[in-house]
Amino acid sequence: MAKQNKFLVYFFENEDGHKHTKKFRKGFKHCGCISYDPTTKHWLIIEYIFGQVLVETITDKTAEAFFRMIRMRNGVVLDGQMEHKKTGFPSFMGSWIKEHSCVSYVQRLIGYNKWWIFTPYQLYCALKKEGYSEIDL
Repeated sequence: MAKQNKFLVYFFENEDGHKHTKKFRKGFKHCGCISYDPTTKHWLIIEYIFGQVLVETITDKTAEAFFRMIRMRNGVVLDGQMEHKKTGFPSFMGSWIKEHSCVSYVQRLIGYNKWWIFTPYQLYCALKKEGYSEIDL
């Protein structure tokens, strides 16, 4: 069985003005994942935005600018490793409800399966309880 990649999970204030994010907590309107690949010496960003899964490989210099953007948008980055746990619910329970959000895609990517988490801030709180910690930007 392959080992799960380690991803940093980021959250920030999105400025797209969608109605569904207006009531989200400030600084927690969007989330995604970023990981460093020591083999290629590049960063990998994976996020779900505007109805698309976006995967982008970036250099260290671009990653520094990306982390600055997160800081400027009142965001945070969490570091941790998810240990896969059975939740008692089949994996499809969450997917039919909300497979259209950045939150559900981040959960799938890191191996987390909590169907009742809908907002980026709820995900942030859940990951903090799982032992994730904020990193300094």
